[in-house]
Amino acid sequence: MKVILLFVLFIALLTGLGEARIKSPLLDEDLPRSRNKAAECIFGKQIRELGSQWIPDLGVPIGVLYCMKCECVPFQRKRRIVARVQCRNIKNECPEPTCEDPVLLPERCCKTCLGDNKKPDVIKDIVPQNVAEEEEKRINHFAALLTGRSSLDLRNDTSPKDLNKSTVVATGRFTFHKRNLHYSFYISEKAARPRSLHFMDNQGNILEEFTLSHAGGLVNSLYQNATRKVCGIWRRLPRDYRRLLKQEKMYVVLIWGTKDTEFTLSGKLTKYVALGSELFSSLLEPAPGTDSTRMAGSGGTAIVSTSSTPSPSVHIAIVFNGLFDDRESSGVPINVMLAVDEKKQIILEGNIKVNLPAPDLNFVEISTPISLSELRSLSRGRILLTVSSVSDPNNLRLSGSVITKVTCEIFQTILTGEKDLTSITSGLAWMYLNNQGALIYSIQVDSMDQEQFHTVTLTDTTGKKKAEVLTPAFHDGWANGTEDRMVHKILEPLYNSRLDMRIAVGNGSLHGHLNAKLVADARDAPAPLLLKRENFSLPSSVVGLAWISVDTDCHIHYDVSVSGLGHEKKLQLYLEMYPIIAPGAPVLIKTLEEFIGNQVEGSPIDVLTKEELDMLDSGVNFVKLKDSLSNLVLLSATLTKVKLPISCRPSHRDRDNIVPVINDIPDGAHPTEDCFFEGKFYKRDSTWVSKNPCQMCFCQDGQASCDRMTCPDLTCTPHNNLTTPGECCPVCGDTELLKSNRKCVFNGMTYSSGSKFHPFLIPIGFDDCTICTCDPVDLEIKCRRIESNSAKCGKGAITTPETLSEDDIRKWSIKRKEEVSNTELIIKEGGCKNYNNPEKPYKNGSSYHPYIASLGEYKCVTCKCQNGTQTCARERCEWKNCKLVFDLRKTKTKNNKKMPVTFSDYCCSLKECRKIRHKKKVEERASHKQ
Repeated sequence: MKVILLFVLFIALLTGLGEARIKSPLLDEDLPRSRNKAAECIFGKQIRELGSQWIPDLGVPIGVLYCMKCECVPFQRKRRIVARVQCRNIKNECPEPTCEDPVLLPERCCKTCLGDNKKPDVIKDIVPQNVAEEEEKRINHFAALLTGRSSLDLRNDTSPKDLNKSTVVATGRFTFHKRNLHYSFYISEKAARPRSLHFMDNQGNILEEFTLSHAGGLVNSLYQNATRKVCGIWRRLPRDYRRLLKQEKMYVVLIWGTKDTEFTLSGKLTKYVALGSELFSSLLEPAPGTDSTRMAGSGGTAIVSTSSTPSPSVHIAIVFNGLFDDRESSGVPINVMLAVDEKKQIILEGNIKVNLPAPDLNFVEISTPISLSELRSLSRGRILLTVSSVSDPNNLRLSGSVITKVTCEIFQTILTGEKDLTSITSGLAWMYLNNQGALIYSIQVDSMDQEQFHTVTLTDTTGKKKAEVLTPAFHDGWANGTEDRMVHKILEPLYNSRLDMRIAVGNGSLHGHLNAKLVADARDAPAPLLLKRENFSLPSSVVGLAWISVDTDCHIHYDVSVSGLGHEKKLQLYLEMYPIIAPGAPVLIKTLEEFIGNQVEGSPIDVLTKEELDMLDSGVNFVKLKDSLSNLVLLSATLTKVKLPISCRPSHRDRDNIVPVINDIPDGAHPTEDCFFEGKFYKRDSTWVSKNPCQMCFCQDGQASCDRMTCPDLTCTPHNNLTTPGECCPVCGDTELLKSNRKCVFNGMTYSSGSKFHPFLIPIGFDDCTICTCDPVDLEIKCRRIESNSAKCGKGAITTPETLSEDDIRKWSIKRKEEVSNTELIIKEGGCKNYNNPEKPYKNGSSYHPYIASLGEYKCVTCKCQNGTQTCARERCEWKNCKLVFDLRKTKTKNNKKMPVTFSDYCCSLKECRKIRHKKKVEERASHKQ
């Protein structure tokens, strides 16, 4: 990708801008991965829509480049359209000012005249604000039929029938809302789950692609496995692609198999009015006994809705192909029949004319009254829909059961207590319909056992229907159940968010309003979490519901709804992660998002780090919500049931050659340099006595190193040896002396009067060549070296005076610590952080060139550290630099090509060098005249 730069050459490589602009945002392949969607660009910590423009902000130390314009542009790569960042210098595009004294306004690139309203260097939004707000509110529904006859011609030398030899049929539903496109599919039961999904334009270009399953057709989703649906979301549809969707020029492709044995189905996304009220769907396949050759590549889908007022009725919209003979060209009738499968009882049968039969898509509609018993059969998946040719019904016929609608949806509510209910605080409930029409539901109530849990009722908010009662069973803190008897009574209000839930508990009740939610990302987790009050000064109505999941690319997704906090409070959602719950355990905080309101949904740009994945896999984690202003934690939940995809699970280490260690914490579970020992965490470089008083330990690089002391010899007889509880070595003396509580203190340890011991030094452990004594007179520690001719304690050992003070004993450890790092000292003395190498900060008063990832040291900018603040300035462009470039560009290489050199390599631009050269020539002419 070419990027025209006159100031810097690296702008097109920008990414990864750190929080609060603390890090240079230039990409390097070794940095953590971030999102890589074909239809959007990543610039810093922001996602840019295809077609958008912006002024780049490089963060510290470069800042905002007002004379640069960056764009997210489409880039054709074979059949794929991929978004790329492209930047250019716009200074040369500035128009010549019409006045004599133009001015350069702050945060502008071009000089302008006072009163001039033209702003060529100001970037306008590609989408007007009023249009964007209108798009946020709008909800549009689309459907696609995927058969061999409706497919895009992906290979010019392959006929549509050859693309679908196994008569596999699929149908999709698509909901466009808030610039996101949710997709859902039903696929023939004879087919495995597809490998991937492509969205394409009508030219066959791939706009975006999604992985749907891994080897063996596995998918990490309880909902999708239970319903046999394929669910997902395409977030942030670019404006150009939204236009394709609106114009019905977008296609969807399902792909099975491997590259060598690939099988595909595709279909066009089409808008149908009936989708707005769809309650059931049907996938129509060639019926048993039909002509397989003539029906090859045929299929259909039905959009079914019902109405209970003023009397029950059903409306069916059918999209199909493959039922017409080659001779039938206009006004061709087809037969539609709806029957109860078990009893062969016909509910509806009639002929409908198709004016202009098409080989790929045909559309017909029909309605009929139905009875309550037939409506009950419909909700239980017992109704069979058949569409056939009138002229040849035995050979040209499609059929399929009417089942739960294709759209992937769950229903959820937060449960809060009545004002006078103080014993119970909160709860949640969520449910979904499986493809047999049964309602699967789960309810969780905080601090509630089965004896206190009485009845669960569902009530239509319109009051037109009586309440229905659920009878759950209890398991592991949840009340779960499956209901298929009365689903037909609640289906319409359930899908239209008109259903309330009320639970009778104890002496009161909990209540909530069920809302429909599309399944994708976070809401594809096994179950939601109940966010409970951590601050009990809050009213009992404050409660939250959270979904958390991790996708196959190791991005974390979250969806949180909160009740009782109002709509104006600024909140922060974050994870609090521990390797294990123990005293002093290190904590890893991962901020997810700050938001205002009572609902937030999203995903950070960067993938989870190895430490974060380790924590989610084997640590103890909490989801917390706090007030951003007061920093007070409001709600929290223990994060359980996070199923990490195989691609994100920590690799299992080879344990055959591992030496047993003292720590018993799981491998890879602690993300810091703290140490875990005997159920407690210790800070780096700290020392402590273990449960055995003769063993001391210190923490080094996350590992506890321990040493056991050998007590020095005593001069008294054994029967005069006394040991004080909590101390290692015996003391010469009597019981009265020990009871006096006269102690010495050394390295945080207490020693009885007269006791002897070897000092503990980091990192060698106990120094057996030194004996320290607690002087019984002045209670001071006095140490001396042991006289010996051995290499251990003689001349080959550390040279020290014969008698050592406590300070002398510590010098060795202090000296080592000083040698390890003086980073903190440099920072305290006014130094500046080095974001490229944090271990080597810049000293106060030093000058240096910033380091740019992928380019190395950038010598065209010089920075200075002064009292903790970095200031940077670009090097001046000199004539010697320009002359060197002019000369090099005239030089030919061995291949008779121009030298690959640019002015930016020498801190100049072509425009600057031309000005300097012109000025040089003027000066030379003037000197010649003189």
